[in-house]
Amino acid sequence: MPSAPISDKDRFICIAYLLNDVGSKVLRQLFHDMVTANCTLDQHLANNRSIIDRLLKNKVLNASQMDIMFPPNGDPTNLTDYDITLLSALFINIMPSLGHQDKILIQCLRDNRNTRYGHTKSCKMNASDFQTCWSDISSTLVTLSQQCGDTKFKNEISMEIKQTQVPDASYLSMIHTLYIKMERIEQRLESINTSTSET
Repeated sequence: MPSAPISDKDRFICIAYLLNDVGSKVLRQLFHDMVTANCTLDQHLANNRSIIDRLLKNKVLNASQMDIMFPPNGDPTNLTDYDITLLSALFINIMPSLGHQDKILIQCLRDNRNTRYGHTKSCKMNASDFQTCWSDISSTLVTLSQQCGDTKFKNEISMEIKQTQVPDASYLSMIHTLYIKMERIEQRLESINTSTSET
C-alpha cells in the first residue's frame, strides 16, 4: 500500500507512465519479434519504403519520424527511439501479418495515449477515472505482451503494470522524474517539427 494518499496529479502521471513507458516497451518488443523473424528492422523499413513515403505524403507520419526510421547520417535505425504514435502507424500500415483484433488493441492504446495524455487540458485524474483508465490500458498491454516470446519480458511488464496501480513513494518519485523528462523531450520534438515545417 502507498505510504500516503495518491493525489489526482499522481494518478495522471501513473497513467502517463503506463502509456508512454510501459506501452511503448510492449509495442517495441512485439514489433521487434514480428519483424526480426524474417529480416532486420532496417530491411523491413526499406522493403516498405513506398508505403512509408505515402504515409508521409498523407501526413500520417512527419519528418521527424522519418528521421527516426531513416537516420540522415546513415546509421541503423534504433527501435528504442520509436514511440506509441510511430509504432501504431507502422503496425496498422505495414504489418499485414498482424491480426485485426491486435490492430484494434493498438489503436485503442494510441487513442488512450492521445486523449488521456497527449491532448488533455488537465494534468489531474480522479480515482474513478483512474481505475477505469488503468483497467482498460493494463488489460490491453497484458493481451499484447502475451504475444511476445520472452517470458522474462512478460513478467517484467506484469510487474510494472501492478506497480502503477498501487504505487509507493519511491515509485512515484521515479515516475515524476521520468514524466518531467518526457515533457522536455516532447517540447523539443515540437520545436523541431515547427522549425522543419517553416523551412
